[in-house]
Amino acid sequence: MRRLETNQSWLRKLERRGRSGNPAAALEAHATELRRIERNLHDGAQNRLVGVVVLTAAAKETLERDPTNAAAILDRVQTAAEDALADLRMLIRSILPPVLESHGLDGTIAALAAACPVPCRTDVVVPGRLPAALESTAYFAVAEALTNVANHSAATESTVDISVAGGVLSLQVFDNGRGGAVESAGSGIAGISSRVAAQDGTLSVSSPLGGPTLLSAELPCGS
Repeated sequence: MRRLETNQSWLRKLERRGRSGNPAAALEAHATELRRIERNLHDGAQNRLVGVVVLTAAAKETLERDPTNAAAILDRVQTAAEDALADLRMLIRSILPPVLESHGLDGTIAALAAACPVPCRTDVVVPGRLPAALESTAYFAVAEALTNVANHSAATESTVDISVAGGVLSLQVFDNGRGGAVESAGSGIAGISSRVAAQDGTLSVSSPLGGPTLLSAELPCGS
């Protein structure tokens, strides 16, 4: 419940930003996040819950004349309901990962680096906990950047550096791959850009053909 409340707080923050300094970026990031949630619900939990309804109706029709078959159908209902619950839990984790709430930004970035198939060194120096929306933006930026490294860069090593100074969180993701990363509609970099802009931050990407690639973001944090 707290994670859902945190996400609602993030959406309210986007709305406030939309009324002030960066309306287009805030609205676009908000819309992108809502589309992602809607798509995941439609493709996952919603389809499974439709199956639960259909199977439940079939079990009711079969119960009196064939209790054994009805019991088998109810087993399928239980499985479908459990799968829907698992989908919903996964969606909630994607909104704000539990590890981010429990371990903070440094622990979460370390976990992302450990899961990356390309060897990744991290250096995260932050003054304790930061606002949830800021931590979430930094997390998703690094997660998407490392996904790009793993899937597209042909790199053999990467680094993530995060620090806070002068009220600004600085984030850099580097890889020694083949370069050529560009921000295009629907791309991972475009998604990072929308999230960063919604926090009144800036994003730059240096990725010449032949590499290396350096993604840099700066986010105001008031620390």
